[in-house]
Amino acid sequence: MNHNILYSFRRCPYAIRARWALLNTNQVVELREVELKNKPVELIEISKKATVPVLKTNLNKVIDESIDIMLWSIKRSNMHSLFNTDKSQEIFSLIETNDKTFKYHLDRYKYASRFILQDSEVHREACMEILLYLNNRLKKFSTKGKPLFLVDAKETLADWAIWPFVRQFRIADMIKFDQNKELQFLQSWLNYFFSHNKYPLVMKKNKPWTKQSEPIFFGQ
Repeated sequence: MNHNILYSFRRCPYAIRARWALLNTNQVVELREVELKNKPVELIEISKKATVPVLKTNLNKVIDESIDIMLWSIKRSNMHSLFNTDKSQEIFSLIETNDKTFKYHLDRYKYASRFILQDSEVHREACMEILLYLNNRLKKFSTKGKPLFLVDAKETLADWAIWPFVRQFRIADMIKFDQNKELQFLQSWLNYFFSHNKYPLVMKKNKPWTKQSEPIFFGQ
């Protein structure tokens, strides 16, 4: 194999952030869209977890954690300033809160029917607490006339890793999210990604991959 392969699922926030990092660091991969109810044998064979995203590099290394895929792509492109700064602890702390706490409550709010339906609002409030914290971080930078990014007013791995999950929260009730004046700075921050010229490429729909599929090279 002489190219990298990414097993992905269009709407999965973990896969979105992996694709975002790959695209923004100019890493070319063969994109294989996975049908979650019918996962390809090739994915199951290389990853015990068999959950997207999974990257198989041209050196046959398998990376099956989205953050590790992001770090792999950033390091290859020598864009270390996205995470390796004097604020690195802050960057990874924000990501950890997102991945462990926010995602836990997000699933139980957005997919309440799979859990305890009557607890949906409790989980929404838990999500909102974290979103308001992020909003206030952005507000602090805005009042100083600085760019709207989560750490030190500079675009970092934290922004790349978190926005797909905020997008997912918004989808649960877009009108309510967009009309919430308490989140105005977070809304502007999210719109930065929505209006980015690479957003349509990251979110492009592709048919599920099969052995008969023509290769789709992502990032070219």
